[in-house]
Amino acid sequence: MLATHWRLGFGVLGICLALQVRAEGQVAIGGDRGYLLGASVVSANGHIGSGVTRYDIKPLWAFQLGPFRVSRSRANSLMRAGRERLETGVSAEFDVFSDWRLGASLRLDNGRSFDGDPEFDGLPDVRSTLRGRVSTGRSFGERWNWSLSLDQDLLGRGGGARLNTGVNYRYPVSPRTNLDFSLGGGWGDARYQRTIYGISTEAAQATGREPYRLGSGWETLRVGAHFETGLSTHWVVFGGLDLSRVLGSTARSPLVGRLVTHGLGVGVAYRSK
Repeated sequence: MLATHWRLGFGVLGICLALQVRAEGQVAIGGDRGYLLGASVVSANGHIGSGVTRYDIKPLWAFQLGPFRVSRSRANSLMRAGRERLETGVSAEFDVFSDWRLGASLRLDNGRSFDGDPEFDGLPDVRSTLRGRVSTGRSFGERWNWSLSLDQDLLGRGGGARLNTGVNYRYPVSPRTNLDFSLGGGWGDARYQRTIYGISTEAAQATGREPYRLGSGWETLRVGAHFETGLSTHWVVFGGLDLSRVLGSTARSPLVGRLVTHGLGVGVAYRSK
């Protein structure tokens, strides 16, 4: 099984290396040698655990590493305000047909720990892992687009597979400013759902809790509203609000402390060109 995961990982990496990739008629990976550095102030809470709201300063960056664009958070989309969003992580994207896109990326998943959360103390952590993602999308006119992505835990650490899909509407306020409104959903296979939202028999015995076992299914429904505006050639301001609601058996998990969560942030970034 682990060998299968590694073959998938090297396959994704091979796609990134082998392809001359383009997006919207412009070279997206391997042509733009610029970089971006920035940070955002974020208020957010999560579904798992006590649901305490946290306030953080999160750095973001994007830079070229050989044929790859390496990025964190939404840095890729800020390189040129109004450009179609690319994958974060180590990624490649190219046109399949005139209106369709196909992408591949490698992403780090930081896992989860209950340290500092006395209500769930003693439950096992979820280890960090490497996920491989393939994605596709289609534009409908100048303002609407649809996306679909599938990612897989490549290291066999219980991460399973996730499917995400959604639609986005972009409203150009001015040549320098865009508003984005999105609606999407996430689905997880049984392995992913049990790792993130389940309590195994062993963990239940060790902590005195009831076991909770669930299968594959829809995980979350998400809505979002974001803005980005170029103050100048080099400087860009961005921000937005995301809301997420867990669904079905996921919402019934004893690990879920909050059914509806938010992520609210604003930031500034410098672009080299």
